This record gives sequence, structure tokens and C-alpha cells, in this order.
Amino acid sequence: MIKKLSRLTSFTETEIKIFIFVLVMLSIGLGLKYYSSTHEQLVKKFSYAKEDSLFAYFNNLELDTSVAENESFLTNKKSFVAKNKEQIPYVKKSFSGKLNLNTASVEQLATLPGIGEKTAGNIYAYRNRVGKIKSLDELLNIKGIGEKKISKLKDFLTLK
Repeated sequence: MIKKLSRLTSFTETEIKIFIFVLVMLSIGLGLKYYSSTHEQLVKKFSYAKEDSLFAYFNNLELDTSVAENESFLTNKKSFVAKNKEQIPYVKKSFSGKLNLNTASVEQLATLPGIGEKTAGNIYAYRNRVGKIKSLDELLNIKGIGEKKISKLKDFLTLK
């Protein structure tokens, strides 16, 4: 059949095969697009708002503040979060006192600002591997922790 098409047209057999392949792939793609648009319940929806608590807060908030107030918010994010943390969903609630790095569980470590479950697990695994952590600088050996993060965490941690 391809040889007959090749003789009837000025295309080679390889060109006809490529053309047929492109048409088949295009048809499959359009079919999948149509199917997914008619069956929306099968498409998994993901909300990035839960990943960024301030985004979630402002996504549901009608803002009619001036540009100057918005600029003030951007420069004073920490103070804004501190004042409004009860109203903002997903903001980690701060704990009182300091967390002992050598006895804290993964769940407790994950409550620290800037530390998620993965990094908390890395800290826990490192502590189990090397024993008692003697200095906060040892955290530099853990993937996901740098000097900047250590400087933010030092007020929340103790090594007693």
C-alpha cells in the first residue's frame, strides 16, 4: 500500500511512513485531550496554595490597599506573619522555648521554620548515624541545610 502511495505521489516510502506516524500521534493526542476535557473527575487537581501559606491567605483575601501598604508588607513579611499567623492557614505555629536537636523527633524538627518533613528526616538520620550533635555547624553536612538556614534556626535550637 505504501509503495502504491509512493508511486502515486512524489513522496518516498520513508516520507509516507513519517507522515502516517505524525497523523496517528496527532489523532491520539487530540483523542486524549477530548477525553480529559469530558472526564474532568479523572484529572488530579493540585493546589499550590497549601504549599505557600501567604499565597493561600492572599488568594482568598480581597485586597484594597494602596501600593505603599503592599510595599510595606513585602519588606516586613516576618512582622506581618507574626501579627496574623492565627488567621493565615498553614503557617507553622511557633513553639515556646528551644528544641533540643539531640532528642527531637522528626515531627518536632518539622515544626521548625524552613524545615520540612524531608529535611527533618535528614537531620534525624544524620543524628542516628553520627551520634550526638555537638555543634550547629555539623548541620552543614546535611543535604538541604546551608549557612543561611542555620543562622535562621540557631534561635530555635539547643544542643543540651
